[in-house]
Amino acid sequence: GLVFKMKTIAGIIHARKQSTRCPNKHLRPLGNTTLIDIALDKLSKLDLDEKYLAVYDQELKDKVIDGVKILHREYESVAPGNAPHNIMYKHLENVKSDYIVNLNPCQPFLKVDKLQQIITLFKYSNFDSMITAKRERNFYWDDDKNPINFKPNDRLSTTTGPWINVATHSLVIYKKQYMLENWELFPNTKHNPYPFVIDWSEKELLDVDTETDFKIVESYYD
Repeated sequence: GLVFKMKTIAGIIHARKQSTRCPNKHLRPLGNTTLIDIALDKLSKLDLDEKYLAVYDQELKDKVIDGVKILHREYESVAPGNAPHNIMYKHLENVKSDYIVNLNPCQPFLKVDKLQQIITLFKYSNFDSMITAKRERNFYWDDDKNPINFKPNDRLSTTTGPWINVATHSLVIYKKQYMLENWELFPNTKHNPYPFVIDWSEKELLDVDTETDFKIVESYYD
């Protein structure tokens, strides 16, 4: 008979102090907490085989809480800019699970039950990778000014125009072995990653990349 092999999944928060656009965002006071504290609290509540905080900086290591282990990263993997994946993700060699879920620590309003729903769904699915996406009506051109997602005579309207699915980067789920062999998250083919379309609120999807983003999130906490 068929043997169904359950996927083992590790949840990982990747963080660093050296982010270029909004330095030290994970440790800045946010109301009476910080982005990293909020993210660790969420990770600790998720049902996963392993839970990790993947960091280099001691100040971030000091934030770790019960139920979450530290996955040490080398300085090169957190240095300013974008390290190549074979440096950035080298620490995954120390993870036991077959699949990795990157949980975005810069979206403080994500809801644990909604995250869990997607992780559980992935666990029982046949997909090898998954990424949260939202539907959006907008128009895109490539660098040569060619339309990407609309045709001649399409009506350019954000109420009736073409839908596209856009990554929200809330959860990125991928196969550990694929990363360690190819140093890429996924092959970028149909359903790999599978764009799992969510209908979460704009507030839930607020993502701190810039100083302006931080101010917006801060205003919700105040």
